[in-house]
Amino acid sequence: MRFGSTRSCVAALALSLAGCASPTHELDGGGLDVSALADSGAPPAPSYPPAGPVNTGILCARQGDDLVRDIFCGSEATPIGNLSDLQRVLGIDPDDIEVDRGASVTGHSTALATRSVSAVNPRVVFVRIEVATIDQEALALAFVRGEQNVELVVRDRLSRELSFYLVSYAQTCNAEPQGCNPGDLLTPETELGWQDVTLLDEEDLKNTVLDCRQCHQPDGPGTPKILRMQELKQPWTHWFDSRMKGGIALLDDYFAMKGDEALAGISALRMSGTRAAQLETFVRTESGNSGVQPNEFATMRIEEEVSTSAPGQPRDNSVPGRSAAWRAQYEIAMRGGSINVPYHDVKVTDPLKLAAATAAYQSYLAGDLSKNALPDFRDIYPDDPQIQAELGFTTEPGLDGAGVLRQACYQCHNPRLDQSLSRAQFTADLSMLDRQQRDRAIERLLLPPDDPKAMPPPRLRTLTTEARERLIELLR
Repeated sequence: MRFGSTRSCVAALALSLAGCASPTHELDGGGLDVSALADSGAPPAPSYPPAGPVNTGILCARQGDDLVRDIFCGSEATPIGNLSDLQRVLGIDPDDIEVDRGASVTGHSTALATRSVSAVNPRVVFVRIEVATIDQEALALAFVRGEQNVELVVRDRLSRELSFYLVSYAQTCNAEPQGCNPGDLLTPETELGWQDVTLLDEEDLKNTVLDCRQCHQPDGPGTPKILRMQELKQPWTHWFDSRMKGGIALLDDYFAMKGDEALAGISALRMSGTRAAQLETFVRTESGNSGVQPNEFATMRIEEEVSTSAPGQPRDNSVPGRSAAWRAQYEIAMRGGSINVPYHDVKVTDPLKLAAATAAYQSYLAGDLSKNALPDFRDIYPDDPQIQAELGFTTEPGLDGAGVLRQACYQCHNPRLDQSLSRAQFTADLSMLDRQQRDRAIERLLLPPDDPKAMPPPRLRTLTTEARERLIELLR
């Protein structure tokens, strides 16, 4: 299954949608794919603010004082026509790597863009630590091609709380009948020619599949917000780092496909110098809990166990590794005790798909393949159902209905989260559901994945036919 850009979700905010939905990575045409938004609860759905300048005005009317608001809420609009413009107004130099600022790059993510990120389409996180003596404010900016958005984190000057934002944009292709193709979304083109730039904050997104708080405020309203970096310690399994065996394997795959192409302003020369330690320092310094991660990924132990079980790892992942330490963490997440745990192997790519994608992109760079003919190399993960579950894309094969309910639904439908939202009308605790609520859930489970009310949201989880049938039987 392919999944479209997050821009579709943001565009759908303007449509006052009902239901539980999300993109099906089909490339959208026109940027208004209503299947892209997920309000993970039952009707009635709230009215969402429109995209574009009108929404920014609504956001700016709410209380807050931070760097992002300085840019978007000033008396004069700040023109932002590309990623470089946004970096410039935020004071980010992509090639600037110092003790208090720099970039970290990952080949695997459990964040919003989980189904887009790999070694050949990595997620870049620029960070800057607060230094009061020189009026330097804390900032993180995350970007991955294919999503048509940028995630921002800053600190409110008055409340001192972390504030989360999403900047979305459209490209010319969004308005064309055929929509955007991989060449538009997965090449440097997506960093240029931005249109309809839209700012949304965590309040706008709280009842959608793009909700920041379910991950960054997992204990619910009134509790501290946290920054996420599950692989917080060396060797930072899925992060580019030329000093680490896994980081080198990821960099090799990246350069084999991309050559000397820049990414998000980071030159190929500088890419080898990016360090996961930059983000680790930011998370430990700026998170209110000193960076403590719920169910933190046991990087060193997991890598050792994987290498022992599959000696070709990490460079050769044709034989998947095994790790008892990882499995224990995965089962915590499977029971709803944490967000998805990162995959146990360094690489998340299927070797054959990776080779084909690399050959195609090299042909594109050489001028032998047109941009419009590029394949969608977001679809680069193994198709094996067990690996798909371990990546967090579907549920564990063989689970009974209760297990499917827990793994697929609990992260968004649990009593810790905001109970004023419409998604709270469904809970993963069956004892709390009446017959009408169960029947409504069954109806939503039977909807096609591109329906705005389909459950679960495909961006977060897809179900096999067997898993869906077992969950429906449980609800009957």
